[in-house]
Amino acid sequence: MNTPYEDLVNFFGVLMYRGEPEWVSSNRKIFEDDAVILRRFDEDRSGEPLLIVPPQAGHHSSIADYSSDHSLVKTCLANTSSPVFAIEWKPSTCKRQGEGIDDLVKQLMLCVKMAGPRVTLAGLCQGGWLSAIYTSLFPRDVKALILAASPIDFSAGGGKIQEIVNTIPFWYYRYMVSCGGGNMLGDYMLMGWKLMNPYDRFVGDYVNLWLNVGNRSYIERAKRFSRWYEYTQDISGRWYLEVVKDLFKENKLIKGELEVLGTRVDLKAITCPLALLAGERDDITLIPQVHNIADHASTPKAHIFKAIIPNAGHISVFMGKRALQHEWPDALRFLRELKDAKKERRTSSDSPGMAASI
Repeated sequence: MNTPYEDLVNFFGVLMYRGEPEWVSSNRKIFEDDAVILRRFDEDRSGEPLLIVPPQAGHHSSIADYSSDHSLVKTCLANTSSPVFAIEWKPSTCKRQGEGIDDLVKQLMLCVKMAGPRVTLAGLCQGGWLSAIYTSLFPRDVKALILAASPIDFSAGGGKIQEIVNTIPFWYYRYMVSCGGGNMLGDYMLMGWKLMNPYDRFVGDYVNLWLNVGNRSYIERAKRFSRWYEYTQDISGRWYLEVVKDLFKENKLIKGELEVLGTRVDLKAITCPLALLAGERDDITLIPQVHNIADHASTPKAHIFKAIIPNAGHISVFMGKRALQHEWPDALRFLRELKDAKKERRTSSDSPGMAASI
């Protein structure tokens, strides 16, 4: 049993714990520039790759490979034979503050080309709407599209973000970007996430920490989460404002009114298989905001996998144990079986018929 002094050391040790998050799975850098790092997590696999596109929301991309038992990377390696890649987004700088959604699409395009199309894109939250935009513009590059807690129909079902976006005038978002010198500061975004659930973040988390201050396993988990959650990254002010205005406020993606790279983004151009994963308790991205793409894409209904993950909040959709042990393997199996069925049909059509064998 700990002494009161040891309890205080553990308690404040978690509160003050900081450090840069790391990828836990073995990997190597395929490419790096000012905006992105492309990482590969296998050495000898061949075939059509799977590219994980993490969110840029003020946090580090390693949420896709958070820990040994909370790793989407490991789940993808275990449930596919594909080469597995992931993007690591770098924090924005003064030099990059003018990057817009056009630049995000170009950055994703570069990673797709480096991984080798056709790819399966696995978009997480913000990485999902970016992946959907890319698939609409370049459908031949994408074999399948997985969207996890990814808003596509931004106003469907309401929710906390919609309430905030519709309440706060646009000039205030511009003001926050100006305070960041042209970037949206990661610290501002972190505070925004915390204020969405103020009691949990500013009271409940501390109470739970103190009640478990003598539990070494709990303390280690809390320190690991603090290392990821409290580490922030700035994002470009330009694309942040574009997203607030064009996507969250005006919902232009689902309306077919969003223009990227001089072209109107049409979700009907998406014909590839879809896997749509939403959290039952996700108050950041509500279920219809993810699933409604099925009504706008041209993908046949039989080629769409939908799942609602029980009791899952937002980040639990792509790093929770339940999701990684059940819904993600189910989605990957669904896509694999579609691929195998298509290959079998192609093989059958190529084989000689009865008349040719007589």
